[in-house]
Amino acid sequence: MRRQISQFDIDKERNVTLALAEFLNNNSWEVVACHPPGGHTSFSILNGRRSKGGYMPDVVAIKFDKNINDFIVIVAESKPTFKQANKDIQKLFKLSDVHAHWIAFRLQKHINAKKWLNNWRNKLQKIIAFAEGDIHKKIIPDNVIAIKFSSNKLPEITFGEKAPARNLLVNQRFTKK
Repeated sequence: MRRQISQFDIDKERNVTLALAEFLNNNSWEVVACHPPGGHTSFSILNGRRSKGGYMPDVVAIKFDKNINDFIVIVAESKPTFKQANKDIQKLFKLSDVHAHWIAFRLQKHINAKKWLNNWRNKLQKIIAFAEGDIHKKIIPDNVIAIKFSSNKLPEITFGEKAPARNLLVNQRFTKK
């Protein structure tokens, strides 16, 4: 039996996706793609020449850091609850050199493709965003950031120990109370 997704979950996932895009934009990230449920985007990451094995991330963003004269690319997935994020964590975990070439192609007007392809694993920040549930640090890979968006609260951010955007994600003004 196929599990149906409730309208409540779709609305919540949409809200999380839009909240993440707004959060990144407010913290000096250039959001180049935002794909909430039911939305359309031209930013797809394919697995080779065919669409099989590819997907459309919920949010893609770029930040240039003048201190290191370099950039970080975010590929993010969002879900209504952390418990529902496991498949998306697996999607992000499976990104390969083939996917990196597609990202370079899609972002060719925004980044130096050669620089990206030479070191994409250190320039790619994977993010899981959600609205409900506890962040289980033990199951978050080292290079992933998890962000919980709760109503009327600042986002709760958990950084993987080797997350490339660990020091770039938020502005100081945002994190101070």
